[in-house]
Amino acid sequence: MKNDGLLPAAWKAPAAVLFSLSVLSAAFWLAVGAPEGGIKWLSWRIPALWSHEFLSSTAAGSHWVVNNLTDELLLVVITLSGLVLGFSRERVEDELIRQHRWKALAHATWINALLFLAATLTVYGLTYLYVMYAQLVAFLVLFNVLLAWSLRTHYASGHEE
Repeated sequence: MKNDGLLPAAWKAPAAVLFSLSVLSAAFWLAVGAPEGGIKWLSWRIPALWSHEFLSSTAAGSHWVVNNLTDELLLVVITLSGLVLGFSRERVEDELIRQHRWKALAHATWINALLFLAATLTVYGLTYLYVMYAQLVAFLVLFNVLLAWSLRTHYASGHEE
């Protein structure tokens, strides 16, 4: 059988649960002001490939830093679960399902590019960096929502699941 890059269908349901919970957790974390300290027990001493604090006595470059990993953990879980969700097979994977996946991916790319351009022209300073972080997650959310909506419409029209 030819490898088409899709993951097993059995991974789709756990990925959907994990993706939904992680996106909701990130939204809640941001809604409460993304506390500077994050989750207290996630502060660890970790290697930094590159780190430079403004007005810091530490030299720029590679060294060990103490960092709270709340935001990194949320981004990693959202990214991996979103990719697994979007690229897991359907139980019946045919050309039409692939077309739905392709269209959802194309539409998510266009929408995200337009949002990126709008942010580039209207958002400045450190807030722009936060918008770019949101763009990382927005693309996966858009892709998975558009794909789920497209497949739901497809299955509701009487096609087999």
